[in-house]
Amino acid sequence: MATTVANIHIGQGEVWIGGTAPSAGTDPLSPVTGTPSALNAMTTNFAAPSSGGTYVGFTNGAATVTYRPTFYMVETEQTMAEVVAFPTSEEMTVAFTMLEATYLNLAAAFGQGTTRAASGPPVANVVYVGSKSTLATQVVVLMSRKRSGTGYFILTIYAGYSSEGTTFNYERRAEQRIATTVKALADTTRPQGDQLFQLIEYPANPA
Repeated sequence: MATTVANIHIGQGEVWIGGTAPSAGTDPLSPVTGTPSALNAMTTNFAAPSSGGTYVGFTNGAATVTYRPTFYMVETEQTMAEVVAFPTSEEMTVAFTMLEATYLNLAAAFGQGTTRAASGPPVANVVYVGSKSTLATQVVVLMSRKRSGTGYFILTIYAGYSSEGTTFNYERRAEQRIATTVKALADTTRPQGDQLFQLIEYPANPA
């Protein structure tokens, strides 16, 4: 049995919100046949993902990815364990805490807000919130560089939304912390098997 210490990953997560998802594959039943679904990647010097979006900047604590499938299991009298399992649902979230108190970060955390940059007078960056009945989804990207300095992981949610709103503080003795949980919706325009997210390991840095 071989073990590889370099495969133990320790690395911070970097988050971008917005942009355009990588193009979907041409086979509606598979993301890897026909013309495969395109891959997201970081641009030179890790400046941004190729999908674009707005960098949220400093974060505090882990960026935690949770993926949970649910199965319907068939039991029989002839066995002690289930004999058939059918996938019936799946859920995927990314939770993180933003530290940069920009109005765009706050709007992303609210989820149901409408933004406006008012030229004045007075100049103001505004987030309006309340009674918005439509849900706008956004691409969400989480990138983490390998601790060796070479290679990285990049996760892309195709259609994410802020599923829990946020809590944030105004406090004399502490920085503002904007807790955010992004949940993935299925993008049914994409092939089966590629409707929630893609996770890629790149062994080299972007050119």
